Amino acid sequence: MSEVRRGPGRPSYDSKQKLLAAACALLAERGFEATSPQMIQQRSGVGHGSMYHHFRGKEDVALNAISHMRGQSITFLEGQLQHGTESDPATVSARVEKALEHLFTRREGQALIRLLADSVVGAIKPLAATIEDWLNDIQVGIIIALRNDQPGDDPEIADAAARFLTPEFQTRADELLIAALGRGLLGLSRPAFPIRIE
Repeated sequence: MSEVRRGPGRPSYDSKQKLLAAACALLAERGFEATSPQMIQQRSGVGHGSMYHHFRGKEDVALNAISHMRGQSITFLEGQLQHGTESDPATVSARVEKALEHLFTRREGQALIRLLADSVVGAIKPLAATIEDWLNDIQVGIIIALRNDQPGDDPEIADAAARFLTPEFQTRADELLIAALGRGLLGLSRPAFPIRIE
């Protein structure tokens, strides 16, 4: 009787990845404070022991999930903000607005909005610092898009002009990001909290 061997296939989706995927989804749906370790375990289908084998607790799994979503959001935004052929600042700003609008309809964008609105996140220094870094990454992407350097531009001249215009780029990036965050916040669905009627 010959032994049946399992052929090479897709690598197994391990418990750490399942926990991170569950945490990402729950942070986007509910935010940090309204997500419990038990919810993460239940959503992932992973047991209590596995969670604490990979992570020290809720804050640790959230930091890892945020890091993952931060990378995804920056990659997405860079793809959306690829240099166009337009040179008109209003057209470039419109392209940035559209990219931000798309970002904040995606899971990672919704998670960022919920985390910014969560007062507990601001009180936990590692979480607050990670969220601030995430926002800084987005602002850098916006500023690069606003600079609108073209492939044929002289890099020295473009950098000198950018240094001169940095305050304007920063102000416009802040305006675009704040407006997009506000629209994204208004577009979020409410998390599933139990409603008390008295």
